[in-house]
Amino acid sequence: MKSLTARRWGIDDLHAYCGIACVDVHETAAARQFDAVRAARLEVLRKTVALPCEDAVTYAVNAARPLLDRLGPDGTQDIELLIVGTESGVDYSKSLASWVHALLGLSRRCRFIEVKQACYAGFAGIQFATSQLPRSRRPGARALVIGVDVPPPIRHTFEELSTGAGAVAALVGPEPRLLALEPGTSGYHCFDVSDLRVPSPAEHLLDPDASLLSYVECLKGAFRDYAERCGGADVMTAVDHLVFHTPFPGAVRGAHRALLRSFGHRSPQVVAQDFDARIEPSVRYPALSANLYAGTTLLALMSLLESGRAFPGQRVGIFSYGSGCAAEFCDAVLGPGAGEPAPEGGAHAVLETRTRLDQARYDKVADAAQTPRSGVRDYTPDLTALRELALAGTRRGELLMLSGIHAHRRDYAMVKELV
Repeated sequence: MKSLTARRWGIDDLHAYCGIACVDVHETAAARQFDAVRAARLEVLRKTVALPCEDAVTYAVNAARPLLDRLGPDGTQDIELLIVGTESGVDYSKSLASWVHALLGLSRRCRFIEVKQACYAGFAGIQFATSQLPRSRRPGARALVIGVDVPPPIRHTFEELSTGAGAVAALVGPEPRLLALEPGTSGYHCFDVSDLRVPSPAEHLLDPDASLLSYVECLKGAFRDYAERCGGADVMTAVDHLVFHTPFPGAVRGAHRALLRSFGHRSPQVVAQDFDARIEPSVRYPALSANLYAGTTLLALMSLLESGRAFPGQRVGIFSYGSGCAAEFCDAVLGPGAGEPAPEGGAHAVLETRTRLDQARYDKVADAAQTPRSGVRDYTPDLTALRELALAGTRRGELLMLSGIHAHRRDYAMVKELV
């Protein structure tokens, strides 16, 4: 009998939820009178706009529900671990995963936890799941991992342009259809830095220069550790594709250039060609959503998988980073489902069916959604702006929405229309 630990474990299915509204980043940059050249270097085209009736719970559930629908009731019973990676938690004790577990109707035999390490939390959840599942005595055991964040946009600052919202849910199991992780091939680089701190729901203290420097340092350090563990892997030939956590595509471009130069590849032409060949497909979707924080690395992976340039058997180098900071570079192999058409149009359909807001409508929605939802005793979403914007019915099917907070108790409802 084949040992369960001898199986390959990884991602069997993915689904993203990037909201129902977005705004053109260049319109926001012009309205804020930001430097147009600097804004263009972000390489972000659109950003998701969270609504007053959305929070991290609704985003997580809306991302995961299609996975469970595709899995079916019997398959859903095989999920025995739920991990939610986020820095948008709504309680200092109770895990965000507890709401998600209940609202998805998962089995009471399914344990759940919340993971927090800034943007690294989502992919850290994937790695934790693949290490835990082989311990199960159930051959069909699976895990559901969700990277989700709904950060408040830091209004009227340059960071507003690159702050999105969204969730990506991954079904993790044996003999994965999309991506198999290679045990023992991860390199790490972690240290303490105050590049981003969130001491309260209303305060996001970001040092953008320190954050970008830490991001680049962690990429080089994590790859160096990976190369040492793998017997001297070469940065140009170790993998066929590269997927990076994408705070914004311009940061990925600069980090990739720094990585290659640190390992002796300094020709601008070589660097540009390698970016186009191995990274560009993975930044297409992040350019349309802006930074999803804990969900961004997984969205970049979806971008590669749906690009038409990913094929079974190819190797992918995945770099995940979280402020504070923790980072990992790992090796994975694309499964038999890579290159196949994504169910229901995949993340591309999710991104393209959002309602495009002009700047005035964006500001109205953002103003209505400013109330901090962590630590608030009572809150009823103001749907007036949504009625004015005629956002009802912009997506087919039911979506979970926050209906209110009463004495710190959060209430949710499935709705076909928002108003």
